[in-house]
Amino acid sequence: MSLATICGVTLLRSLIISILGVLLSRHLSHLINAGRSKRSFLLLILILTPFLVPELIVGYAWSLISLKLVHYPLLIELIYSSLVLLKVVPVGIVCFYFSSPFISTEADYIRKSVNSNSTPLSDLKTHWSFFLWKHLLPSLPVGVLLFLLAFQEFEMASLIYRDSWMVWVFDAQAGGVPISETISFLTGPLLIELVVIAGVLYCLTRIQFQPRLDLLSNVKQSSFLSTVQSWGYVLTAFFVVVVIPFSLTGWGGLISLGSLFQNQLQLTETLRECIWGLVYGVTSAIGAWGLASFFFSRNQPRHLKLLGFLFCLPGLCGSLTLSIVMANLFLTDSGHWLYDTPLAFFIALVLFLFPRAVFLKLIILASQENDSLYLTRLLSLSKNQTQSQSGGYLHWSVNGKMQYWAVVLLAFWAYWDVTISSILAPNNTMTSSIRLYGLMHYGQNSVLSAMTFLNFCIPVLISLLFFPIVRILWMTVSDRSTMNKTV
Repeated sequence: MSLATICGVTLLRSLIISILGVLLSRHLSHLINAGRSKRSFLLLILILTPFLVPELIVGYAWSLISLKLVHYPLLIELIYSSLVLLKVVPVGIVCFYFSSPFISTEADYIRKSVNSNSTPLSDLKTHWSFFLWKHLLPSLPVGVLLFLLAFQEFEMASLIYRDSWMVWVFDAQAGGVPISETISFLTGPLLIELVVIAGVLYCLTRIQFQPRLDLLSNVKQSSFLSTVQSWGYVLTAFFVVVVIPFSLTGWGGLISLGSLFQNQLQLTETLRECIWGLVYGVTSAIGAWGLASFFFSRNQPRHLKLLGFLFCLPGLCGSLTLSIVMANLFLTDSGHWLYDTPLAFFIALVLFLFPRAVFLKLIILASQENDSLYLTRLLSLSKNQTQSQSGGYLHWSVNGKMQYWAVVLLAFWAYWDVTISSILAPNNTMTSSIRLYGLMHYGQNSVLSAMTFLNFCIPVLISLLFFPIVRILWMTVSDRSTMNKTV
């Protein structure tokens, strides 16, 4: 099929996924808001886990199942679309969870209770206004975000052999098409993304000056049937996106780890590529998080935050578009000598991670309370050493711990990136995701499952091992800064 046809198919699929994702996200966010118990925390973990599983692992696990259904293309399309939907819904849930409504429950109840046709609250204009401010405008930014995630999905579409403009352009570029010609292929998809982003920016400018309501005072009680349905969806998503992929790769990988360790050449190459992936992932994550903290600190002026949102635009256009544009810039006469260096790769990863870092930064700011942060800082400034240490520990618990896991999550995304790594990574510092992506197209085998499982476990274990080390360093730096302020 032509690129225009494939782009149209991807557009239609992404629109359907985004609409369904908004409906599911709104419903499940109300379920989380129904309480602050351990059950709600467990539900939140179960909801977010499918989004954190790398698309490369999900696509690899489901590729074998899709091959058995090769004579049923509609069923394969349904499987792929369902996987993408289950992957993007957690993002929508987080957005709705931290958003505030514009129409209170009381105001909507008063509108519904007025049945007289002569009252101004029952005319069509009023009904449309309530629908606009209660459902459409709050859901539009979330829907656009889910649309971009579905529209730019690459790894699962490639491994399950589904039509996607990302796969078409990537295969053309990998097949030897010059970068200058590949850029022309991006015109249609990039125009769609820019129109969607411009639309949501216009929406945000309309609603930013509207009064916000207290989210906790507008908690919607869920019925028993609604609760059962929500738990059914959550458990199904967890089983499809988490249990099935890791049961196929993890079990086979554990069995074949011995064979992988016996092959010293293959093990050394795997570990070397994994280390390079960690180096690029950690450095780019720290860079992206530093920029997000600079532009979106709590007391930053508005014009600086607007500039930060402008810097989000390259990353919002997708990893493939960003990497091809960066490659074209570094292949010019003046910049070609920097192309096969880590600089181009690092810049592209930072720009790709920056919108995600901003998203995490805004979530952390929304979840933190100014009073608690202020009290922990006052306690850390105490001249009593015990109180000062307690203040530093509380400040780590309130602020530092969330920042650490935010950087870990950004590094994890960069570690599993395929498109930017394959186009911009230097030949002598290739990452593990590129090699795994290439091998996964030849089918599933136990050694490949062991390599995949090992490449997944290494960054997870390192993040857990470094957690107490970073906490100690945080406490030490906090104590020294406190001593300098009190002296």
